Amino acid sequence: MQPAAAVAPPPDFANVGGYPAGTGPMAWFEQIRALLLSTGLPPEPSVYDLLWRYVRDDDHELSLAIDKALSGGGLTMAALVALREAHLGQLGEAQVNQLIADAHGQAEALGLRIQSGQTDLADYGRAIAVGGERLAGPIDATSLAALLEQLSKATGVIQAANGRLMDELDQAATESRALADRLSQAERAAVTDVLTGVMNRRGLFAAIEKAQAESVATGVPMSLAVVDIDHFKRFNDRFGHAMGDDVLRFVARHLAEKLEAEGGAAGRLGGEEFVGLMPGVGAQAAAGRIDRIRADLASQMLRSAVDGSSMGRISFSAGVAEHRGDQSADQLIERADSALYTAKRLGRDRVVPDRG
Repeated sequence: MQPAAAVAPPPDFANVGGYPAGTGPMAWFEQIRALLLSTGLPPEPSVYDLLWRYVRDDDHELSLAIDKALSGGGLTMAALVALREAHLGQLGEAQVNQLIADAHGQAEALGLRIQSGQTDLADYGRAIAVGGERLAGPIDATSLAALLEQLSKATGVIQAANGRLMDELDQAATESRALADRLSQAERAAVTDVLTGVMNRRGLFAAIEKAQAESVATGVPMSLAVVDIDHFKRFNDRFGHAMGDDVLRFVARHLAEKLEAEGGAAGRLGGEEFVGLMPGVGAQAAAGRIDRIRADLASQMLRSAVDGSSMGRISFSAGVAEHRGDQSADQLIERADSALYTAKRLGRDRVVPDRG
């Protein structure tokens, strides 16, 4: 890994604007409440969600951006919308509306093209019918020649119309593929953590629930690990948030590459916590797999890209739990998190399977 140059960490949130200090749901709630009162922002779900991420420091770049907006008195609703789109990789309302409008526009244009083709075909049908009626009766050579010329012109018109319709259908297909690509990109962005590139919380829970359903349906086990970078705050305070973000990206990429090579996946739960998803694997085997990933990571020495100096090694602690058929994704994560707490209590830099 080539870490970026260190920058000074943002001011301690507890000292910004006199907001309450502490961690835990109630302390975070009080901090959000104080922010809503001081900024005048509405207590809407989208606002609360962004401030919840901020007080928990789920995304350092987002936290820095909100710190900057707060210090300048510019944390407005418009600023929050821009921050959400810039940092969370989620579609804004305007983007969703534009995708819907484009889809409706394409459907309407295709309908008009088909309607025009139907009109041309009906005109051709009438010309053939009239010609058939005239041929059914007596007709001289001059009239026959005129009739054949009319039918030839009608055939030329329908052939040209058919050519235009085919071109327009090809264009519609190209536009549809482009729209499908945009929708796919939007869907990926909505479930991807902007900072690390692994699944975000939304994508992670969707993947866990899908793996749980498959496990129940097939009877094949599935396990997950909650992974927490050891002493990350100490590293962050020493080297700064920019370097801390590099470490988060490095660990996320390491975890994802190792897990994906064996059919698993990785996602960011929040802050310096990640989840490793392992379908088809029981708890003991999953713990062994995560422990190998841990040992491989801990063996790598990090060096500064600025002067090549050693920044030490990065290790993580993890707890592993196997899915039980009657448990939700939250409950499965809670069991793995409890095992993680045991790993920390035993000295960190280790993997502990759930014993429950």
